[in-house]
Amino acid sequence: MLALMGNMWSFAQKAETIETFVANSHEPEWYAAQVEAWQKIVDANPKDQWAWRNLFRATYYHDTFSNGWGEDHDESRTADVIRKMEATLPDSYVLNLSKCRFCLKTDSAAIKGDNTYKAIKYMPEDACAEDVNYLACRLWAIDPDNKDVGNLFSGAYRKRWFPARIMQYNRNMLLSMQSGALYFANGDANTAPMKMIQEALKERQDVTVIPISYLHVEPFVKAICKRLNIQQPKIDVQDYGKYGEEWYKHYESDLIMYLINESKRPTYFSTDILTHTKLNKDSIYNEGLLLKYSPRPYNNFDEAMHNVKEVYCLEYLAEPDLVYDSWQTSEMFDMNHVTLLANLISKFRKKGDKAQSERLYNILSKCVERCAIEHKNTDQPEELKTYYENLLKEQLQ
Repeated sequence: MLALMGNMWSFAQKAETIETFVANSHEPEWYAAQVEAWQKIVDANPKDQWAWRNLFRATYYHDTFSNGWGEDHDESRTADVIRKMEATLPDSYVLNLSKCRFCLKTDSAAIKGDNTYKAIKYMPEDACAEDVNYLACRLWAIDPDNKDVGNLFSGAYRKRWFPARIMQYNRNMLLSMQSGALYFANGDANTAPMKMIQEALKERQDVTVIPISYLHVEPFVKAICKRLNIQQPKIDVQDYGKYGEEWYKHYESDLIMYLINESKRPTYFSTDILTHTKLNKDSIYNEGLLLKYSPRPYNNFDEAMHNVKEVYCLEYLAEPDLVYDSWQTSEMFDMNHVTLLANLISKFRKKGDKAQSERLYNILSKCVERCAIEHKNTDQPEELKTYYENLLKEQLQ
């Protein structure tokens, strides 16, 4: 049946640009058909780097989503594409770009990350926005003080890689932080937009943006400590084996707390921080779209209401979709506003600020109307819409 489905997909599909699954994800059969489509183009023109780029990405994602790695990654179809690329386009931009994501165990230079610098060196002026952003994140992790980090993020910003709504979400968060703050978030997708705003627009460069996954990269930790004017931590990752499969959550939490305590800077987190670390929940408070660390209780609702009233731009949530906003995750980011801000509707009312209460209710209601039915991560959009509509109406009681 799978073979038949694959043949049907192959018959129906034309070669398409393979985007990251964060932007647009597909079933394994779709990627399998794309492998065939791009392979035909590569066979017809073996020097076509764009075709090789998409052949590699389609194969990589197919292996990822179909458990095609087996016991040895070097025996996968993705490894075969790398070997063929090495033979056809040795030391090319596309080869080095692909090795940033996947390298053979025998390739010591790629393991060290040398290919990142080569990919940047050979990168064409018309490189697609996603690849520019990807190389910016790679260089940021392994060589954060390199001047090309800012240049690459500025380039990705100008090419409009992230949808406008995701950029606005990040700008709202950035503008609401205290001076000199630390901001921790899980992964590149939650930090790259904010880094772009800092580098391309030169806004709020006083904030130190830290992807939690980068805390495992020694050059990055060293650079962060230098920026914060503190000593490097003496934390041995080997000591965390006692925690089993979740050792990294304990390690990251300890390193985060070290940076907070030593730098004594105000600290904020993205909303997914509690599922990715072992931080103490009792010391983390919601201030609107961000969580703030505080060892002592305080009136965080006043801060959240201040942000909604004076800092955040929220009117865009009520606007129709833009052509630019095509990511599958755009609706997820917008719906975050509903989850995080809904309870402030009743709090504005109790404070006697009816105008802000109605403004927030109207904005979030239109957001639900626009996003709930389009949300890609649910099989029951009508039920999702009803749930959020009821959540908002309860705040008016």
